[in-house]
Amino acid sequence: MKLDFHVHTKYSNDSLMSLETFNKVCKKRGLFPVITDHDTIKGAVEYKRRFGDCIIGEEIHTLQGDLTGIFLNEQIPAKIDVHEAVDIIREQGALVYIPHPFDIGRMSTLKVHDFKADIVEVFNARVVLQKYNRMANEYAEKHGLLKAVGSDSHFSSHVGICYAEMDSFDDIKGFKESLRKARLVTKSVNPLALGLTNVVHFSRKRVEMLQRLVSLR
Repeated sequence: MKLDFHVHTKYSNDSLMSLETFNKVCKKRGLFPVITDHDTIKGAVEYKRRFGDCIIGEEIHTLQGDLTGIFLNEQIPAKIDVHEAVDIIREQGALVYIPHPFDIGRMSTLKVHDFKADIVEVFNARVVLQKYNRMANEYAEKHGLLKAVGSDSHFSSHVGICYAEMDSFDDIKGFKESLRKARLVTKSVNPLALGLTNVVHFSRKRVEMLQRLVSLR
């Protein structure tokens, strides 16, 4: 089975990808669905209700930067201390995943790593300078952590550009064992995609602002 561990749908404020489109892409490309929207699990929960099993994740914007929880049961609030977020993830029996851990090119990258993670994203397709992906891989090696890869896709064309090819699993323990032996397939996206994501983000913000103004009349 193939898993792309870092995917955003329209439930993130910088993506327009519908759940229907994501489902079609997963089927076409043979992917087991994973959804890690920004600060919400609503899209993943809705996907699971409508289309079947998926891994429910959330990329949480903590006070120290982005942290992801996977196999979540409940949404984790944004803008909390990263150590509190880790504790909440653990309380749910879920896994702590560090996305793009050393990419200083983005403001949201996690600034601290003084906690025990389960998984490190050793390749993020949207990282421009590959030395940051190499640093992530070295960090995972040094600390004996599981490795994963993610497209960080906000558009359907990027879903599955990176994936872990791994054995099937029945529970989190089996998942961890399978991921440890996985084959990681990597490919970078065009850096222009970063700018397009910003365009989507600001466009959606403008639409939301206009909707609020109209509702006040």
